[in-house]
Amino acid sequence: MHFDYCTTANLDFISLDEMTFRNIIQNIISNVKANLCSDGFMLLHFKWLHPDLTVTSEERVLDAILMWYMKSEKLCGWEVVNELITDSTLESVFKDGLQLVNDLLLSVRFPLLPYSLLKKLDNTSISRQISAFGDLVSTQTFQYICNGDSNGVLYLSGTSYGEHPWVNPVLSKRIAITPSGPVSSHTDPKVLVSRTYQGTCFAGPRMENGNIFAWWILDIGQDHQLMCNYYTLRQDGSRAYIRNWKFQGCMDGRSWIDLRVHENDQSVCKPGQFASWRVTGPNALLPFRFFRVLLTGPTTHASNPWSLCICFLELYGYFH
Repeated sequence: MHFDYCTTANLDFISLDEMTFRNIIQNIISNVKANLCSDGFMLLHFKWLHPDLTVTSEERVLDAILMWYMKSEKLCGWEVVNELITDSTLESVFKDGLQLVNDLLLSVRFPLLPYSLLKKLDNTSISRQISAFGDLVSTQTFQYICNGDSNGVLYLSGTSYGEHPWVNPVLSKRIAITPSGPVSSHTDPKVLVSRTYQGTCFAGPRMENGNIFAWWILDIGQDHQLMCNYYTLRQDGSRAYIRNWKFQGCMDGRSWIDLRVHENDQSVCKPGQFASWRVTGPNALLPFRFFRVLLTGPTTHASNPWSLCICFLELYGYFH
């Protein structure tokens, strides 16, 4: 059974009380299990509601939210709501529910919508009159093409997302990068987002709770979030190849969530080599401000096995 069907076949869901409707919508992200069909179409399974209930488009979630708050007497989509707002006022359309609309719009994963639809939504009365909606639809897609390309979030941040020639985003303070060890001539955060190859670049080890780790932490900025679906690393000129590490994300810089776990990964086997990995699963649908490459096991270097020796990092996905 589809969520789409439940909210388009009839208007029964309009009669749900506020708490029930909120629980359904707000638990979409936290309880969703994403599967990719053979044709590449994503189905999102709502195990908390019904084991066979799926939604095939975030557009249907958006329509359901707008219809519920309007207490619509007929089935309609966002286009109809947009016309009503254009010809009337927000207050007359949503009455006392405008703040609730703002709250639940945060549960719509706009980055999963087609880019063409996002552009259309961005040019609507809804976007112009509901500031939260306008902010959410102004999402950019950064797609991985090849290792070392210029399509990533970190490269484009150096151009203020296309507004001027490239400047290292660490120097312009658009991006902040923190190593686990002290900064030195060979532990230079700006190297990871530069366009120049660095032969020696590493984050030194740190002891935590009796365990040794090393990491690079990247902060894309207070006003930005990224749903990451691909990332790229580049080995520096050493032979300290990483084999066991985690790629993680978080919103507060403390509570890390695994996006990809690497165990005995043999991808990197040459000095200066690029390597890229897809990020999949439910956590790939979550937006984060902070990202971390965390070394969880020794590298292949005999004398300094706990130095994380990478000289380039790039992220891709849906950016807001």
